[in-house]
Amino acid sequence: MTNSAHAVAAAHGIGNIDVFDDFTISGWVWDPDHPDESVLVEVLDGDVQLATVRADLPRPDLAALGMGNGRHGFTMSFSPTIFPFARHTLHVRRARDGVDIPGSPRVWEKAGSGLDRSTRSYVTGLFQAEAAVAKTIDDINFALSFAVDQLRTLLVRHQELASETNAPNLGELASLLDAAAPSQWVAAAGQSISTKYPPVQLPVFERPLVSVIVPVYGKFQLTYDCIKSIAENLPETSFEVIVVDDCSKDETILASLVFGGSVRVLRNDTNLGFVKGCNRGAEHARGEYLFFLNNDTLVKPGWLDELVKTFANVPNVGIAGSKLLFGDGSLQEVGGIIWRMGDGWNWGRNGNPEEPRFSYLRDADYVSGAALMIPTALFRQLDGFDLHFAPAYYEDTDLCFRVRQAGHRVVVQPTSVVVHLEGQTSGTSVTGSGMKRYQAVNHRKFFDRWKNVLATHRFNAQQPELECERPVKKRALFIDESVPTPDQDAGSNAAVQHIKSLMRLGYKVTFIPADNMAKISPYTEALQAIGVECVYYPFYWSVEEYFRKNQQLIDLVYLHRFNNGTKYAGMVRRHQPNARVLYNVADLHYLRMEREAELTSDAQLAQRAAAIRLEELSAIQAVDATIVHSGVEKEVLAGVAPRANVHVVPWTYTLRPVRTPAEQRKGVVFVGGYRHTPNVDAAKWLVEEIMPLVWRKAPDISVTLVGSHMPDAVKQLSCDRVHTVGYVPDVIDIYERCLLSVAPLRYGAGVKGKVLEAFAAGIPCVMTSCAAEGVMVDGPLRELVGDSPEAIAQKILALHADRQLAASMSEAGQTMIRDHYAAPVVDNAIAAALAVSASS
Repeated sequence: MTNSAHAVAAAHGIGNIDVFDDFTISGWVWDPDHPDESVLVEVLDGDVQLATVRADLPRPDLAALGMGNGRHGFTMSFSPTIFPFARHTLHVRRARDGVDIPGSPRVWEKAGSGLDRSTRSYVTGLFQAEAAVAKTIDDINFALSFAVDQLRTLLVRHQELASETNAPNLGELASLLDAAAPSQWVAAAGQSISTKYPPVQLPVFERPLVSVIVPVYGKFQLTYDCIKSIAENLPETSFEVIVVDDCSKDETILASLVFGGSVRVLRNDTNLGFVKGCNRGAEHARGEYLFFLNNDTLVKPGWLDELVKTFANVPNVGIAGSKLLFGDGSLQEVGGIIWRMGDGWNWGRNGNPEEPRFSYLRDADYVSGAALMIPTALFRQLDGFDLHFAPAYYEDTDLCFRVRQAGHRVVVQPTSVVVHLEGQTSGTSVTGSGMKRYQAVNHRKFFDRWKNVLATHRFNAQQPELECERPVKKRALFIDESVPTPDQDAGSNAAVQHIKSLMRLGYKVTFIPADNMAKISPYTEALQAIGVECVYYPFYWSVEEYFRKNQQLIDLVYLHRFNNGTKYAGMVRRHQPNARVLYNVADLHYLRMEREAELTSDAQLAQRAAAIRLEELSAIQAVDATIVHSGVEKEVLAGVAPRANVHVVPWTYTLRPVRTPAEQRKGVVFVGGYRHTPNVDAAKWLVEEIMPLVWRKAPDISVTLVGSHMPDAVKQLSCDRVHTVGYVPDVIDIYERCLLSVAPLRYGAGVKGKVLEAFAAGIPCVMTSCAAEGVMVDGPLRELVGDSPEAIAQKILALHADRQLAASMSEAGQTMIRDHYAAPVVDNAIAAALAVSASS
């Protein structure tokens, strides 16, 4: 200890508790022997350690007094429900030697606690002891007199409260009446049922995929409105509804007369409580998934289907929960945060449910049991909700932690929306005598079970914007012109597949549609549903505004397409200088324009191509790495920008071969987005120059033209043998009818999605050399490439004449897709561009 530190410690001490209330313990502590080092502080409830916290917060007042560097403050925040009893003795002490900090220990007393569990237990023990040792009446008279005095106090106050509220003072008579008149209840309930509640019929499924379990106790109006909302928002998913009636005494007794179809009503013989009631419902479930739904809820369109899709489309999900709204439409919660002391937060409470940060799938500490889906097998494997938390509260949170402990994800899916009329069933007070009081009791049970896991969490209200996505380790920003429309153009499909690859590589992806900042349904929601945070108007107006508002470090910025590469590379460097910048050219614009200018002998287009070339190469040289989809483009860039870090990265295609045999299919299909001029040229060339050569020998071979934004120039090609279909959400049905695809592109650049899509569907694609660029058409697939109308027509005729040849080409194409366009291949290629390991 230095003399100065010794003098400061002698004058001002080595610590103090400054604040000690129902929500916060804060103060300071330092070690004069090591004045610049922080001290580890521990908090104990009696002899049970609750938490440790390092005293390293800056305190200017301490620094001014000469206490080292002044970073010796500490604070911890919590909810008072962590303390289930009326009185607790809390110690705040140095962890290394167990010495209490000045001001410790403190006695914490629950305000207005009344006869809580610990008090009742203590008083009960006293009276039982008095009765046990009593030998004569006199031995017990004193205790009896004391008890009568306390009873008189309570009865006087009872009378006062009854007169204030005009409540009938039935006393014990109430329980007698309660037991004596069941026939009257049934009569009254029957009258109410026949006049107030029209029957609700839900569809019946022989094998329901989901069992919706609705636990109820009284308040039939809530149950009726809940089931009615299901009838008004029927999902596409097959389902059943199991209403578990926990000994209700209102119209719920006759619920089976109101609800029909797939609704089953299970009535408990005795009151089991929420936890046991839910478990009983699960025992009777027939579905592959269980969806626990409070009866004080109203479901919205997509409520069930979106959760089922989550388990199908998002890896390793064990629990998925809905976004919950208040009755007024404001946000109640979108998943929850559990803090260091086991107290919980509803993330987004009272916020705008449309705000981007509340609208994408996210891993959460817990999702509310008011709307929670879990695979039936997993629920049963974990023995359901733990009876340790009976009758209610924290059972859903504990289940989420156990599911995560078993290696599965717990996610909230905001595209599934449910209105939750909070407090309608159990109230909102945790200090009264109702069910809600168990929230305080079970808070402590939960904390004691999971405190080692919670030790990595922050204290209550500390940086919730980080705590709400605690699993996030790496952040990527993906900038494209507009929201991807993968069913309309190959560039969008590539964008979506690369976003998914980044997510598999461990990135949380935020997407910005830079050109219009628009939220476009259903495409924005499709990204949000898989876990992509989408930025849009009116919450953000521009890319630059996002950079100004965002305070978190971004590890990667992915610029997709030419316009974004040239516009935003410099902006990224200013706002996020440590971010790695990737630029995906989609296709080399200048190369495509040069080829078109050469084909059309357009001098002005050639000049524009030269100007674009300078811009494009400048962007390529300004970023950390450039992605191209074609090896041809990499070779071109090696010649004009030899120092550029260029990587060939494909995008993922999933095999989904047609079911119809080649012998039963006929005709050709051309697929293209017609905003892309090479596709307009190709469609006209196909119909006007190639197909007439085919029709001379096979007039029954038809052409189907498919694609979005079809112009009149293409529509006018329609005739008996040419079908101009235009946009279709999924081309697979057309592939089921046509024998082969054609890609007669005379100019362009990059890899052509139409070619890969055809091979993934298991049909051969006849293509030009331009269309084949970047596609692994080695071996037998090389026979599908031709550049003259005669060559292409001959290949179309050959495949129609030899269906075995068509089938063998289909098999070769699928093998090529499997070998070169599977997810691991794409992940490894992107990881190389990022200079990271795909397994990291």
